[in-house]
Amino acid sequence: MIIMYGVTGKILNINLTDQSVKVESLSEELYRKYLGGYGLGAYYIYNHIKPGCDPLGPDNILGFIPGLLTGSVAPMTGRFIVCGKSPLTGKGKRTNGEECTGGWGNANSGGTFGPAIRKAGFDGIFITGVAANPTYLLIEKDSITLESAASLWGKDCVETEEILKERHGKSVKVSSIGRAGENKSLIAGIVNDKGRIAARSGLGAVMGSKNLKALCLKGNTKVDFAAKPHMLELSKAYNKKIKSQLKSKMIRGMIPMFDVMTPLIRVLKMPIGGDGPLMSRIVSNGFGGAAMGTTMVNVLSSQNGDSPVKNYKGVGYKDFPWKSAMNFRGKTLKSKMKRQYGCFSCPVRCGAILEHDELPYDDKETHRPEYETCAAFGSLILNYDLDVLMQANEYLNRTGMDTISAGNIVAYVHECVENQIFTKDDFKCNAYPDGFLPSWGESQFILPLLKMIVNREGLGDKLADGLYMIKQHFPQTAAYAITSNGQELPMHDLRLDPGLGLTYLTDPTPGRHTAGTIDFEGGMGLNYFLKEVEFKNSKDPYQKGFHSADVVKVHQLIETLGFCIFGNNFGRYPFVEMIEAAFGWKFTAEEILTTGQRIQTLRQMFNAREGAIRHELNQRTLGNPPLEKGPLKKISVDLEIMAQGYYEGMGFETNGVPKKSTLEKLGLEALVSDLEHCTGAPEALVNQYLSSGDKSVKSSPDVTPLRGG
Repeated sequence: MIIMYGVTGKILNINLTDQSVKVESLSEELYRKYLGGYGLGAYYIYNHIKPGCDPLGPDNILGFIPGLLTGSVAPMTGRFIVCGKSPLTGKGKRTNGEECTGGWGNANSGGTFGPAIRKAGFDGIFITGVAANPTYLLIEKDSITLESAASLWGKDCVETEEILKERHGKSVKVSSIGRAGENKSLIAGIVNDKGRIAARSGLGAVMGSKNLKALCLKGNTKVDFAAKPHMLELSKAYNKKIKSQLKSKMIRGMIPMFDVMTPLIRVLKMPIGGDGPLMSRIVSNGFGGAAMGTTMVNVLSSQNGDSPVKNYKGVGYKDFPWKSAMNFRGKTLKSKMKRQYGCFSCPVRCGAILEHDELPYDDKETHRPEYETCAAFGSLILNYDLDVLMQANEYLNRTGMDTISAGNIVAYVHECVENQIFTKDDFKCNAYPDGFLPSWGESQFILPLLKMIVNREGLGDKLADGLYMIKQHFPQTAAYAITSNGQELPMHDLRLDPGLGLTYLTDPTPGRHTAGTIDFEGGMGLNYFLKEVEFKNSKDPYQKGFHSADVVKVHQLIETLGFCIFGNNFGRYPFVEMIEAAFGWKFTAEEILTTGQRIQTLRQMFNAREGAIRHELNQRTLGNPPLEKGPLKKISVDLEIMAQGYYEGMGFETNGVPKKSTLEKLGLEALVSDLEHCTGAPEALVNQYLSSGDKSVKSSPDVTPLRGG
């Protein structure tokens, strides 16, 4: 009998249509090739899904998979992945003119739900079919049942979790959808721990389409590790290092000063960076020691060109000036903190529960809004009201809607109103039968607009499916719809960081800032985090793209093992040693890169097979036309040049389809026959690059500033 360490060796398959439950055993070879998280998810879904299926139909598969190290003592590994075919991304037409119905989708979340999947006895839960009535999955020790969720349907995610805990015990862990998912909004996410969200890719809509309200887990399964005492030694040493960094009084005192010094930093164009140990001290103190989390950069990012302003057409110091940005400073939010918390196995504990009396709920506790939410409901829409930001954050957490996409949609609406495309009559609803008129800088109508979107009321019915879909109804508004390949962009302006733009454009889950970028991750500590691989960079855009491939390859391991990407910034991690202690596997630098390339290639093949490799990005975000003032003035970016370098580094064709030789090298020979059914990026874009003599970015910053996540 072969003993597998660190895993249960089993996945759970649920068919909601016929209510069947099947447990499947996996081989160690499969874990070694694909690890956990979306590596395992991509393998399973690619091989079991029907190509061309409707993302909101019964044939789509929804996977909940912990990272391979999630649930162990390994620090910084508390993450899990939700994955499936996205109803939001890959929108458009294939090169043969057929409609493209969606691409690969995955979303990442932390908290305590990831370890609960493994404690329930599984390394992944895969769900297909459609339940006849609202249902939730209940796993209690050795019992697996599908229960009626009729009484839960219509409840928000906080209410759902509380009811299930009353029903099945306080120790159960719950992941659920709210009204957004129930209404199949294509920007709906899936919520755990009353406010941690697997938000992107529209997977909450997939869960809603299956009539699946929640997963409720309680188990006591334990796995054996190859060398648990050594894992404990490695973990204790790493945690001790982090705790020593958190005690740095000098840096703890510096963190709040970023806000005060922001105007000077902007004017003098001061770089905020440094070597790995310095950055680890700054970031860990900001996230943990100073207890400000990602909000430590709220003010700085709004002024230095990182946070998009006024739907990407504004300038921070003019349209969202420093004094207004200070309303959202991390120190102010910290003053409302009731308690600090962290994800499972995290020594930094960057999360916080705040108490805010202005919340329209009996319970005044709420998760602190992350940087992304603060920017999406701050500089992006010119909102200066902290109370409204807090209320919007809690409302979207409870209803299970992605705050990044929601903020982008509010910005789009404001610009449509500004240009008299939408009028007061477009915003008639039950609460405002005569309508209302949302606009820049006016906060009182933000929540009514969000409620229209969540409840699909009036114009909100169209807005609920994201900006790609709404611009099909109003084609004259295409310039205002900030998306990449169907998904709304995060709160980091690619004109400041073209490397981020590359991932927005080329990653199988587009428009995400957590997909493996050469500056955002690689430039801010990856060389210090991992000693086995050396990462290079370049100012030449083609070479920058080429070197990005190595960062992307390593990112796949970081994500599929369950790591938080902020761990990249905290200095050296015993990466290979921890893998060997947990699973008994020796990983070389070459194997790290090969494994990461295999996972990314499989995700890319999913999109190639679905015709979902799109190079569609709003021209305004590229600096076409460029801004005339501010930190980003006169900057324009040509991402196609970088994309071609990246595709070469990954072993893909010029249109993004993996090469036959790459599939064979990676042990993916079974996929070679699928190449004849694959389509890549539109030929016009590739030909434009190939015929161009100019292979340079018009402007590119030399230093990547400190940012939030």
